[in-house]
Amino acid sequence: MFSSLYFYLMVVVVVFAVGDLIGHFTGGKLSGMMIVMLLFLVGFLANVLPKDIIDQAGLTQLSSAATAMVLFNMGSTINIKQLTREWKTVLMAALCMVFSCLAMLCVAPIVGFDTVLVGMPVINGAAMATSLMTQAATERGLVTAAALCAVIYSVQKFVGAPIASAMGLRYAKKLMTDFRRDPDSHMAALAAKQKGTTSTKVLFYEKHKELFTANVLIAIVCVGAWLARILGTLTPINYSIYALLLGSVSGIGGFIPPKPLQRSNSYGLMMIAVFGSIIPSLGKVSPADLGTMAFQTIVLFAAACIGIVVIGWILPGWKLVGDRDLAVGIGVEQFLGFPSNVVICREVSEAVGKTDDEKTYIEETLSVPYVVGGITVVTILSTTLAGIVINFL
Repeated sequence: MFSSLYFYLMVVVVVFAVGDLIGHFTGGKLSGMMIVMLLFLVGFLANVLPKDIIDQAGLTQLSSAATAMVLFNMGSTINIKQLTREWKTVLMAALCMVFSCLAMLCVAPIVGFDTVLVGMPVINGAAMATSLMTQAATERGLVTAAALCAVIYSVQKFVGAPIASAMGLRYAKKLMTDFRRDPDSHMAALAAKQKGTTSTKVLFYEKHKELFTANVLIAIVCVGAWLARILGTLTPINYSIYALLLGSVSGIGGFIPPKPLQRSNSYGLMMIAVFGSIIPSLGKVSPADLGTMAFQTIVLFAAACIGIVVIGWILPGWKLVGDRDLAVGIGVEQFLGFPSNVVICREVSEAVGKTDDEKTYIEETLSVPYVVGGITVVTILSTTLAGIVINFL
C-alpha cells in the first residue's frame, strides 16, 4: 500500500502542490519551486523519501519525453513580430546574457570549469535549461554539478526580483516626471501604440477551433518533439534547439494555437515530468556537498550580476534602451521570466503611480521591455545555450 507506483506518484504530486500553495499564499515572496526542491532535498537527506522516488512514481520515461514536448510548446509562444518590433530590447537582453556568461567564465578557476558550463544556461534560463543541463551533467558523472542546477534554479528569483524591482522603481519615477507634464498626450501615444500592435486578422486555429481537441493538440506536440529528437540524432545540434525552433515555426501564421499543452490541460503533468529529470540529482547530494554548492551558487550569481552591470550601466550598452536603470532591469530578467516580471511591473506601478492613468502608463511601458527581455533570454537564448554547452561537458 505504501510502496506502490500510485503511492509514490501521489507523494510527488503532493509535494508540487504544497509548493504551489506556499507560493500562492506568500504572494510569490517564497518561490514554489524553491519549496519543492527543498522538500525533496530534506526528504532525501533524512531518508524519509527514497532517492529513486521519481522512478518508482513511473515518471522517469515520461520525463525524457516531456522535455522535448515542453520545449516545442514554449516555441509556439514566441512572437516573432513582437521581438522584431522590440529589437533594441532583444539586443540589450542578449548582450546582458553574453556579459554575464563572460563574467562567470572568469570565475571558473574558483568554482571549476564544468560548474560554470553547467551553471550558465540555468542562471540565464528556467526549468527547461535546468532539465537539459541536469540530464547532461548526470550522464557525464558530474553529480555535484547536476544537483547545483536544481539549487541555482530554486534561488534565482530571489536574486533577480529585488534588482528588477529596484531598477523598475527608479525608471518609473523618471517616467512620471515626464508624464505629469502632459498626461493626455502620453496616454494617447500609449493607446496608439497598443492599437498598432493589435491584429484584426482571424487566424487559422481561431477559425477552426473545433479541430483542435485535446488529443489533436497533444498529437501535434508529440510529432514536433519526435521530429526534434530525430534531427538531434542526425546532426551535431542538440534536439532542444530543434524543438524550440519547430514550435516557433509551427506557430507562425496561426496554423496551430500557441501553448497547445495548456490548451489540452496537460501542461501541469508535463512540467512535473520535466522536473522528474532534475529531482533525482538531489538524491545524490550529501551533507558535505551543501557548503560547496552554496559557495558556488553565490560566486556564479555575483559574477552574473557584475556582467550585467558592466554592459547595462558602465559601458554604453544602456543607450540601446535609453536608460541605465531600464537596461539593468532588462538584464536581470534572465533570472525571472514570466510571470514574475509581470507581477513586478504591477507592483512598481502601484508604488509609484498616484492615479489610474499613471499606474496604467507605468505598467504598460515597463512590462513590454521586461517581458520581451525575459522571452529573449529565458525562453530562447538559454535553451539555445544549453544545447551548445552540452557538447563541451
